[in-house]
Amino acid sequence: MKITNDMQRILDIAISLTAEKSYPKLLDKLISECMEISGCDAGTLYLLKDDHLEFMILRNHTMKVYQGGNGEPIDSMPPVAMDERSVCAYTAIHKKTINIEDVYHDSSFDWQGPKKYDSITGYHTQSMLVVPLIDHDGKVIGVLQLINATDASGEITGFSADSERIVFSIASEAAISLSNMILVQQLRDMLYSFVESLTTAIDQRTPYNANHSIHVAEYCDGFARYLMRTGEAQGDDPLTEERREQLVMAAMVHDVGKLITPIEIMNKPDRLDYRLPIIENRWKYMEALLKLEHLSGQTSDTEYAERLETFQNGRELIRTCNTAGFLDEGKRSAIQALQSFTVTDPDTGEVVPFLNDEEMHEMMIVKGTLTAEERKIIEMHVVYTDRILSKITFTDAFHDVRKLAAAHHEYLDGSGYPNGATADSLPLEVRIMTISDIYDSLTADDRPYKKAVPRDKALAILSSMVGEGKLDGELVSHFTQYILEKDGGTNT
Repeated sequence: MKITNDMQRILDIAISLTAEKSYPKLLDKLISECMEISGCDAGTLYLLKDDHLEFMILRNHTMKVYQGGNGEPIDSMPPVAMDERSVCAYTAIHKKTINIEDVYHDSSFDWQGPKKYDSITGYHTQSMLVVPLIDHDGKVIGVLQLINATDASGEITGFSADSERIVFSIASEAAISLSNMILVQQLRDMLYSFVESLTTAIDQRTPYNANHSIHVAEYCDGFARYLMRTGEAQGDDPLTEERREQLVMAAMVHDVGKLITPIEIMNKPDRLDYRLPIIENRWKYMEALLKLEHLSGQTSDTEYAERLETFQNGRELIRTCNTAGFLDEGKRSAIQALQSFTVTDPDTGEVVPFLNDEEMHEMMIVKGTLTAEERKIIEMHVVYTDRILSKITFTDAFHDVRKLAAAHHEYLDGSGYPNGATADSLPLEVRIMTISDIYDSLTADDRPYKKAVPRDKALAILSSMVGEGKLDGELVSHFTQYILEKDGGTNT
C-alpha cells in the first residue's frame, strides 16, 4: 500500500489535530483544515452546550469574516436551538451528515437563517456540508458546517462524496481530541474545585486566619507573572506558565494541615487566653483576703498598703504584658517576682498564688502568644499538610504541589521547619511562596495576637531576613518592586 500525497495530507492533519494542546487552536485548526481540503469558501463550527449549539468559530473568505479563532466569544451570533428544522440541529440530534447541493432548491430544512444572512450581506449561500462531531463514546459534542465548495475554476459546486468522507474522518479525529481535551479540563476543574473547598475550610475554620491561603495564592500568582513578564530573578531556571499554575495551587493548599491543628491554639489571642477570666476571679478573691487580713489585725496599715500596692501593680503588669507583642528581660523578671506573692485563706489554710506554675509559664513567652510546646504543635501543620496531600493523586501538571506546599516554612540557612532544608534543595517556587506567606502574615489585619504591619515595615522585615540568611535577597528585591508596582508606589 502506497501513501499518496492526498493520503499523506490527511495523515498529517490527523497527527496535527491529536498533537494540539490548545482548545481554541484545535477548533480553529479543525475548521481551517476542513475548509482547505474541501475547497470551500465559508464554515461555522458549533459546540453542543446544554440544549443548544453555540457558535465557536465563523469563517468566510469572501466576506473576510474571521471570528472566534482565538477563543473569543461570538456575541453577534445567537445560539442555535435544538430544532430539527435547523440543519445543524438535525445533524446533532440524528448524528447524520447532511450534504445539500443548493439550499435555495431544498425543502428538507428551514433555510430562513442563511437566506436572511445573504440578504443582509449580499453573500450567496449555495452548497452546504454539515458534519456531526462524535466522540469516542458516540456522543455528539458539536457540528461542523461547511459552505460553498468550489471547483478548480472557482465556481461554486456541491461537496463531493470524497470530500464528505474525508471531512467526516477529520471531524471524527478532532472530536476525539476535543473530547479528551474537555475531559482533561473537567478533571482540572474538579481538582481546582476540590482545592478551593479545602482552602475555604482552612480559612473559615478560624476568623483569625480568614482568606490567608487565598491571599498567599494571589501574591504568588501576581509575583510569578511579574517575574515572567520582566524576566527577572530566573537565570537558568525560568518560570513557565505550567510552573506558575502549579505554584498557585500549592499556595492554595499550603496550610491544609491546619485542619488538624487544635483550634484553641490557632485562635489563641494572647498569652493567658481562657485562663485570664479565671485569674481575674482569683484576684478578686485575693483582694478580699488581703482586706480580711488587715481587718483581723494580721497586717498593719503600712503592711496592708504595701501588699495592696504590690498586688494592684502586679495585676496591671499582667494585664498589660498579656497582650504585648514582645516582653523584654525586665518585664519578664518583674512577672517572675510575682510568683512569691501569695495570700492564705484563714478558713482552709490554702495558699492562694498570684499566678500558678502553668500561668507563669504562659507569661514567660517572649514574643507572640504561643509557648514553645504550642509552637511545635502549630509547626506540625506543615507535616500534616504533607500527609494530607500525599493522599491526593495529582496529575503530571501538578506533581510538585505536595512538595512545594510542605516546604513553605523552610529557610535558605536551614533554620526553618520541618526538615531544616537549605538553599540547594529549595526551588524558586518555594522561595516565592515563603516570601508571599511571610508578607501576608505580617500585613494581615485579622490576627488576634498582633496588629497589621504597614507595607513598608513588612518589606523592611523581609529585607532583614535576607540579612539573616533566611530569604533569597534577589527575590525579595524584586518582590518589593512588585508590591510597589501593584500598590502604585504609594506609601502604606
